[in-house]
Amino acid sequence: MRKFGLLIPFAAVSMLAACDPQASSKLKALAHADSLRTDSLISIKNDLLNEVMSSTQFVNDLNSEIAKLKSRTNVALATKLTSESDMAAIKEQRAAVVKRIQNLVARLDSSEAHVASLRKRAAALATHDSTLVAQIAEYEKTIADLRHTVDQQRADYEATIAKQTAQIATLNSKVDTMTTENTRLMGEAKTLTDTVTQLTTVVNTAYYVIGTKDDLVKQGVLVEEGHRRFFLFGGRVLSPARELDPSKFTRIDRAKDKVINFPEGDYVIFTRQNPAYASPFASKDGAISGGLRIDQPDRFWEASKFLIIVKT
Repeated sequence: MRKFGLLIPFAAVSMLAACDPQASSKLKALAHADSLRTDSLISIKNDLLNEVMSSTQFVNDLNSEIAKLKSRTNVALATKLTSESDMAAIKEQRAAVVKRIQNLVARLDSSEAHVASLRKRAAALATHDSTLVAQIAEYEKTIADLRHTVDQQRADYEATIAKQTAQIATLNSKVDTMTTENTRLMGEAKTLTDTVTQLTTVVNTAYYVIGTKDDLVKQGVLVEEGHRRFFLFGGRVLSPARELDPSKFTRIDRAKDKVINFPEGDYVIFTRQNPAYASPFASKDGAISGGLRIDQPDRFWEASKFLIIVKT
């Protein structure tokens, strides 16, 4: 610490005190005032140093947080579409950093006011102490540099936020497009599934009817065609109607319903299905009874989806 011109060496005070008690009293008072002045200057320097160190540490902490935030958000945006939880975390971190920047600006404002106050105090206490004045000027410059750094960091951070906001908007647009396309494809897939189901149902739908000739003729399932086999008597040839009414038949799923049970009696297959692809429960002289098990549905129903079984 610099020694000031008014500081009286202890030896000189002792010598004068021995010669003149009144002078000794005055010198002690001056020494005490000089000591108080010196302590005040030391306090001012300590306050200045604390202000600079505190502000510098705050800026370093802020830079570290901004660097972490940039690293985190850039990795998140580069590797995957940002989820709602990630976006919320990023917004929360941004808000925290913005708040710290605001706190730092407020602290710098306070530091500038404090330094100005210290300058006045130092000027009153040490008008001729050029070293202290220079230190105060240096501290003021340091604080000004810190403010410039904060402004630059804030500008960089705002630019980063703007860039990330644009990236997020682009990603959200892509997500919306993908969602719309996915919805469209799901609709088309459902329509296709429904169509396939309907076609499968149509393909697998078969019909059968069991009855006597007379009953089937009355129902319009069988019709008499051509001339009588004899001039005045004899019946005409029976054939299935050209247009068969499904309501006169029993509807089945040929892929699932592979057994048809017959009423009591003997029957013959009147339509063009091939009996070789089915197994009758019982058969005699070309007639079948009991029922019919269809072993190969695709081949059996290939000739017609209408099966007419007539009682003999």
